Amino acid sequence: MGIFDELGMGDMLRSITEEASRFKPQELNKMNIQAIFNRCLEKPDTKETTTAILFPTTTGYEFGVDLGTAFDKEIILKNKRNIEYLFGQLQIVHNGQVGDQHRHTENAFCHTYQGKAWTAERTPPLLHLLYLGATNETNLVSLFRKKDETTHLIWPIKPTLSPKDPAFPAWWEEHKSEWED
Repeated sequence: MGIFDELGMGDMLRSITEEASRFKPQELNKMNIQAIFNRCLEKPDTKETTTAILFPTTTGYEFGVDLGTAFDKEIILKNKRNIEYLFGQLQIVHNGQVGDQHRHTENAFCHTYQGKAWTAERTPPLLHLLYLGATNETNLVSLFRKKDETTHLIWPIKPTLSPKDPAFPAWWEEHKSEWED
């Protein structure tokens, strides 16, 4: 029993978390990435974890460079569609640069399909996005290779639009069924 349960707020907190985990189209930005990342992180009451590693020793990185980020597996699965949707707004996805034949540096993940930088900072927003996509449950980003500091996106990732894009309403009407349960 957690502290929120002891205070009689456990059900309310679970309800808020459940609502936040439901899919709705979101814009790829720092705030949305941070919210999903924090929601998915392993907590003391996590039943089952999943770990994302981007820079392993098996691809040439030194031990300790990346010890991994632990997430709550159940919450990652509840947020999988949200994470996929945000990845779908990357410029490299819209340009069809998905699959192991298309290698990318971290910088390639900083631009939306509109050509705008959604972040210029490696940490935390960019790495948070990459770690969210690197779990076994999301399986969107491959391991980085030390020799050229690149990774690739794992096919298939559907291109998506920001809800703030003027073309979004028409696009959403056409693609809504692909995203809603």
